Amino acid sequence: MTKGIEPTIGRDNGKGIDPKVLEAGGREGHYGLPGMQERAELAGGRLVVRSRVNSGTEAEIIIPAARAYAKSRSPRRSAFLRRGA
Repeated sequence: MTKGIEPTIGRDNGKGIDPKVLEAGGREGHYGLPGMQERAELAGGRLVVRSRVNSGTEAEIIIPAARAYAKSRSPRRSAFLRRGA
């Protein structure tokens, strides 16, 4: 297991997400899950979504600590957002 930061980025106690939608990575015309996945990958991490119908949803991003705490060379962007950093 890679050492990293594992902050929960979202949790609710609502309806949950249909398992077919999760397996497909989202719904056509909706960009929430694909956008979160893309941002996690750009940060060198991964997105984990747990959901059950009628039980709510939890979204977690896991980023390697070395990447998350790297010193930025640019005052505008964090080091973990730069490609290839």
